[in-house]
Amino acid sequence: MNKLISFFLIFSLLFPQEVCEGECYTDEEAQNIELYITELEQNSSSDSLIIKNLLSQISVYSYQANIDSTIIENYKEQLAIQEDMIKTIKPAWHENKYLWYSMGVLSMIVPIWGIGQIK
Repeated sequence: MNKLISFFLIFSLLFPQEVCEGECYTDEEAQNIELYITELEQNSSSDSLIIKNLLSQISVYSYQANIDSTIIENYKEQLAIQEDMIKTIKPAWHENKYLWYSMGVLSMIVPIWGIGQIK
């Protein structure tokens, strides 16, 4: 076991690991990436607040839509009742405008005719 550990130690010293495999970033680039990540996290948190506000607005609007629909139903019911009342109320025989016109004309013609017949 000791020989195996010493073998790995000597092997790792003879063939060191390369410092950078693939793409290497400078310290400035790493800081820029870190700033970009923190900015995205802040945007994400503000987006979540915006989403919460929009969801609350949606619930308020749906509640208002329910209220409006009940108001519309009440108006429709009132209109139906009004139409029924209009159908049931009919003018009486003495509320006829042609009858009143004829009576007015006759009240003028008959006395004039009667006075003309006196001679």
